[in-house]
Amino acid sequence: MKILTKNLFTDKKLKPQKQAEYLLVLSRLTMNGFSIKQAINCLKMLEDKNDIFDLIYQDLQMGEMIAHAMRHLKLPPVINNQLMIAQSNGGLQQTLFQSGMILQNKSRQKEKLMDLLAYPAFIMLFLVVMLVGMKVYIIPQMNLANDSDLINIFIMSIISLIVLTFVGITYFIYRLKKMTEYQRATVLIKLPIIGKTYASFFQFIILQGLGMQVGSGMNLHDICSSSQLFEQGSIQCALSYKFSTGMGCGKNIYSLIENEPLLPNELKMILQSGGSTKEIGQDLILMSELKFEETQRRLKKILNLVQPILFGVIAIVILVTYLIVLLPVYGMMKGLT
Repeated sequence: MKILTKNLFTDKKLKPQKQAEYLLVLSRLTMNGFSIKQAINCLKMLEDKNDIFDLIYQDLQMGEMIAHAMRHLKLPPVINNQLMIAQSNGGLQQTLFQSGMILQNKSRQKEKLMDLLAYPAFIMLFLVVMLVGMKVYIIPQMNLANDSDLINIFIMSIISLIVLTFVGITYFIYRLKKMTEYQRATVLIKLPIIGKTYASFFQFIILQGLGMQVGSGMNLHDICSSSQLFEQGSIQCALSYKFSTGMGCGKNIYSLIENEPLLPNELKMILQSGGSTKEIGQDLILMSELKFEETQRRLKKILNLVQPILFGVIAIVILVTYLIVLLPVYGMMKGLT
């Protein structure tokens, strides 16, 4: 009962920033010659709250794989599967580093996005308050009844749009959380603007795992068999099941690749190149590195678009406010002259 209680309180969800920090420290320690057990032991001593690393260390002492022991960090399934592939086929240090970089960039981009949204959100709030003030104090004094109605409609339109957007996004996130990782990925890559970024990220993960497996000498049948042991619904497990079933029905592997939205066309070209198993594995790893860099570039590009789009919306609000209020006033003053 004591152990169960401990697990309930120590297996808490860590923030991506903290998860990234732990993975990067582990990668640096292993690159400097530490074994994974020694690296975990170092983190136990470095961290004040080391209950999580106590549990990880205990699992490693009992002979568990690093990916299974790292479940206490609550990593995303796709990253956990990558660690399992890396430990079985080599490349654990690089996978720890890249996984840490992914989570670190995710955390930083989220913080940057919140910073970018703060100023436009303040301006939008100020504009709404200004519109309400004009309706309550200025319009009644100028006897512009029609303008008062227009401002009412405009304010309600803005508020309705904000509420509907918030409700829509909340419902969409709720639906995503109910899906498996594979289903979630197929939805995310179809989204406008950010879909290609997600596609690059998932392709990086898939190609990296395939590169490590092929490079270690595994054939397609072995890859599909081992991947089906991963968490049900994860990307690697779902893909291996689809390919095993498809080839069992006599379908060509190249047609399966073409029809799979999560796989890049480059994979088909690499497999058709006719190189040795080792060369194909190296090509897959190289392509995964390119997809990783592409993901970073696309993320930066999206973040650079956020503020211009929001300021464009604010400009439209200001323009409409001007048309509703100031033009009738100008017309009235012109009539008096």
